[in-house]
Amino acid sequence: MANTNTFRTSDLYFAAYLQTAGVEMVGQDREGNRVFFLFDTSIANIDELKTGWFNGSSKIAAQPYSNAIKSLKSICHMQ
Repeated sequence: MANTNTFRTSDLYFAAYLQTAGVEMVGQDREGNRVFFLFDTSIANIDELKTGWFNGSSKIAAQPYSNAIKSLKSICHMQ
């Protein structure tokens, strides 16, 4: 169960964005075939990061973002 300082998402690409933006991933949960990524929000402003993600105003480096996607995909495919 997530606490108040934890953000949970099943969106792989948003999770990769959060990782690239420097938000620490503190774990993952599985519910059936779905994987949820858990992030520590004690320092990060998730609402601000969401706004940047959805309105396209955030700037993150492409290579670290690509690497984060690959890393998170490998977590999804683990049994």
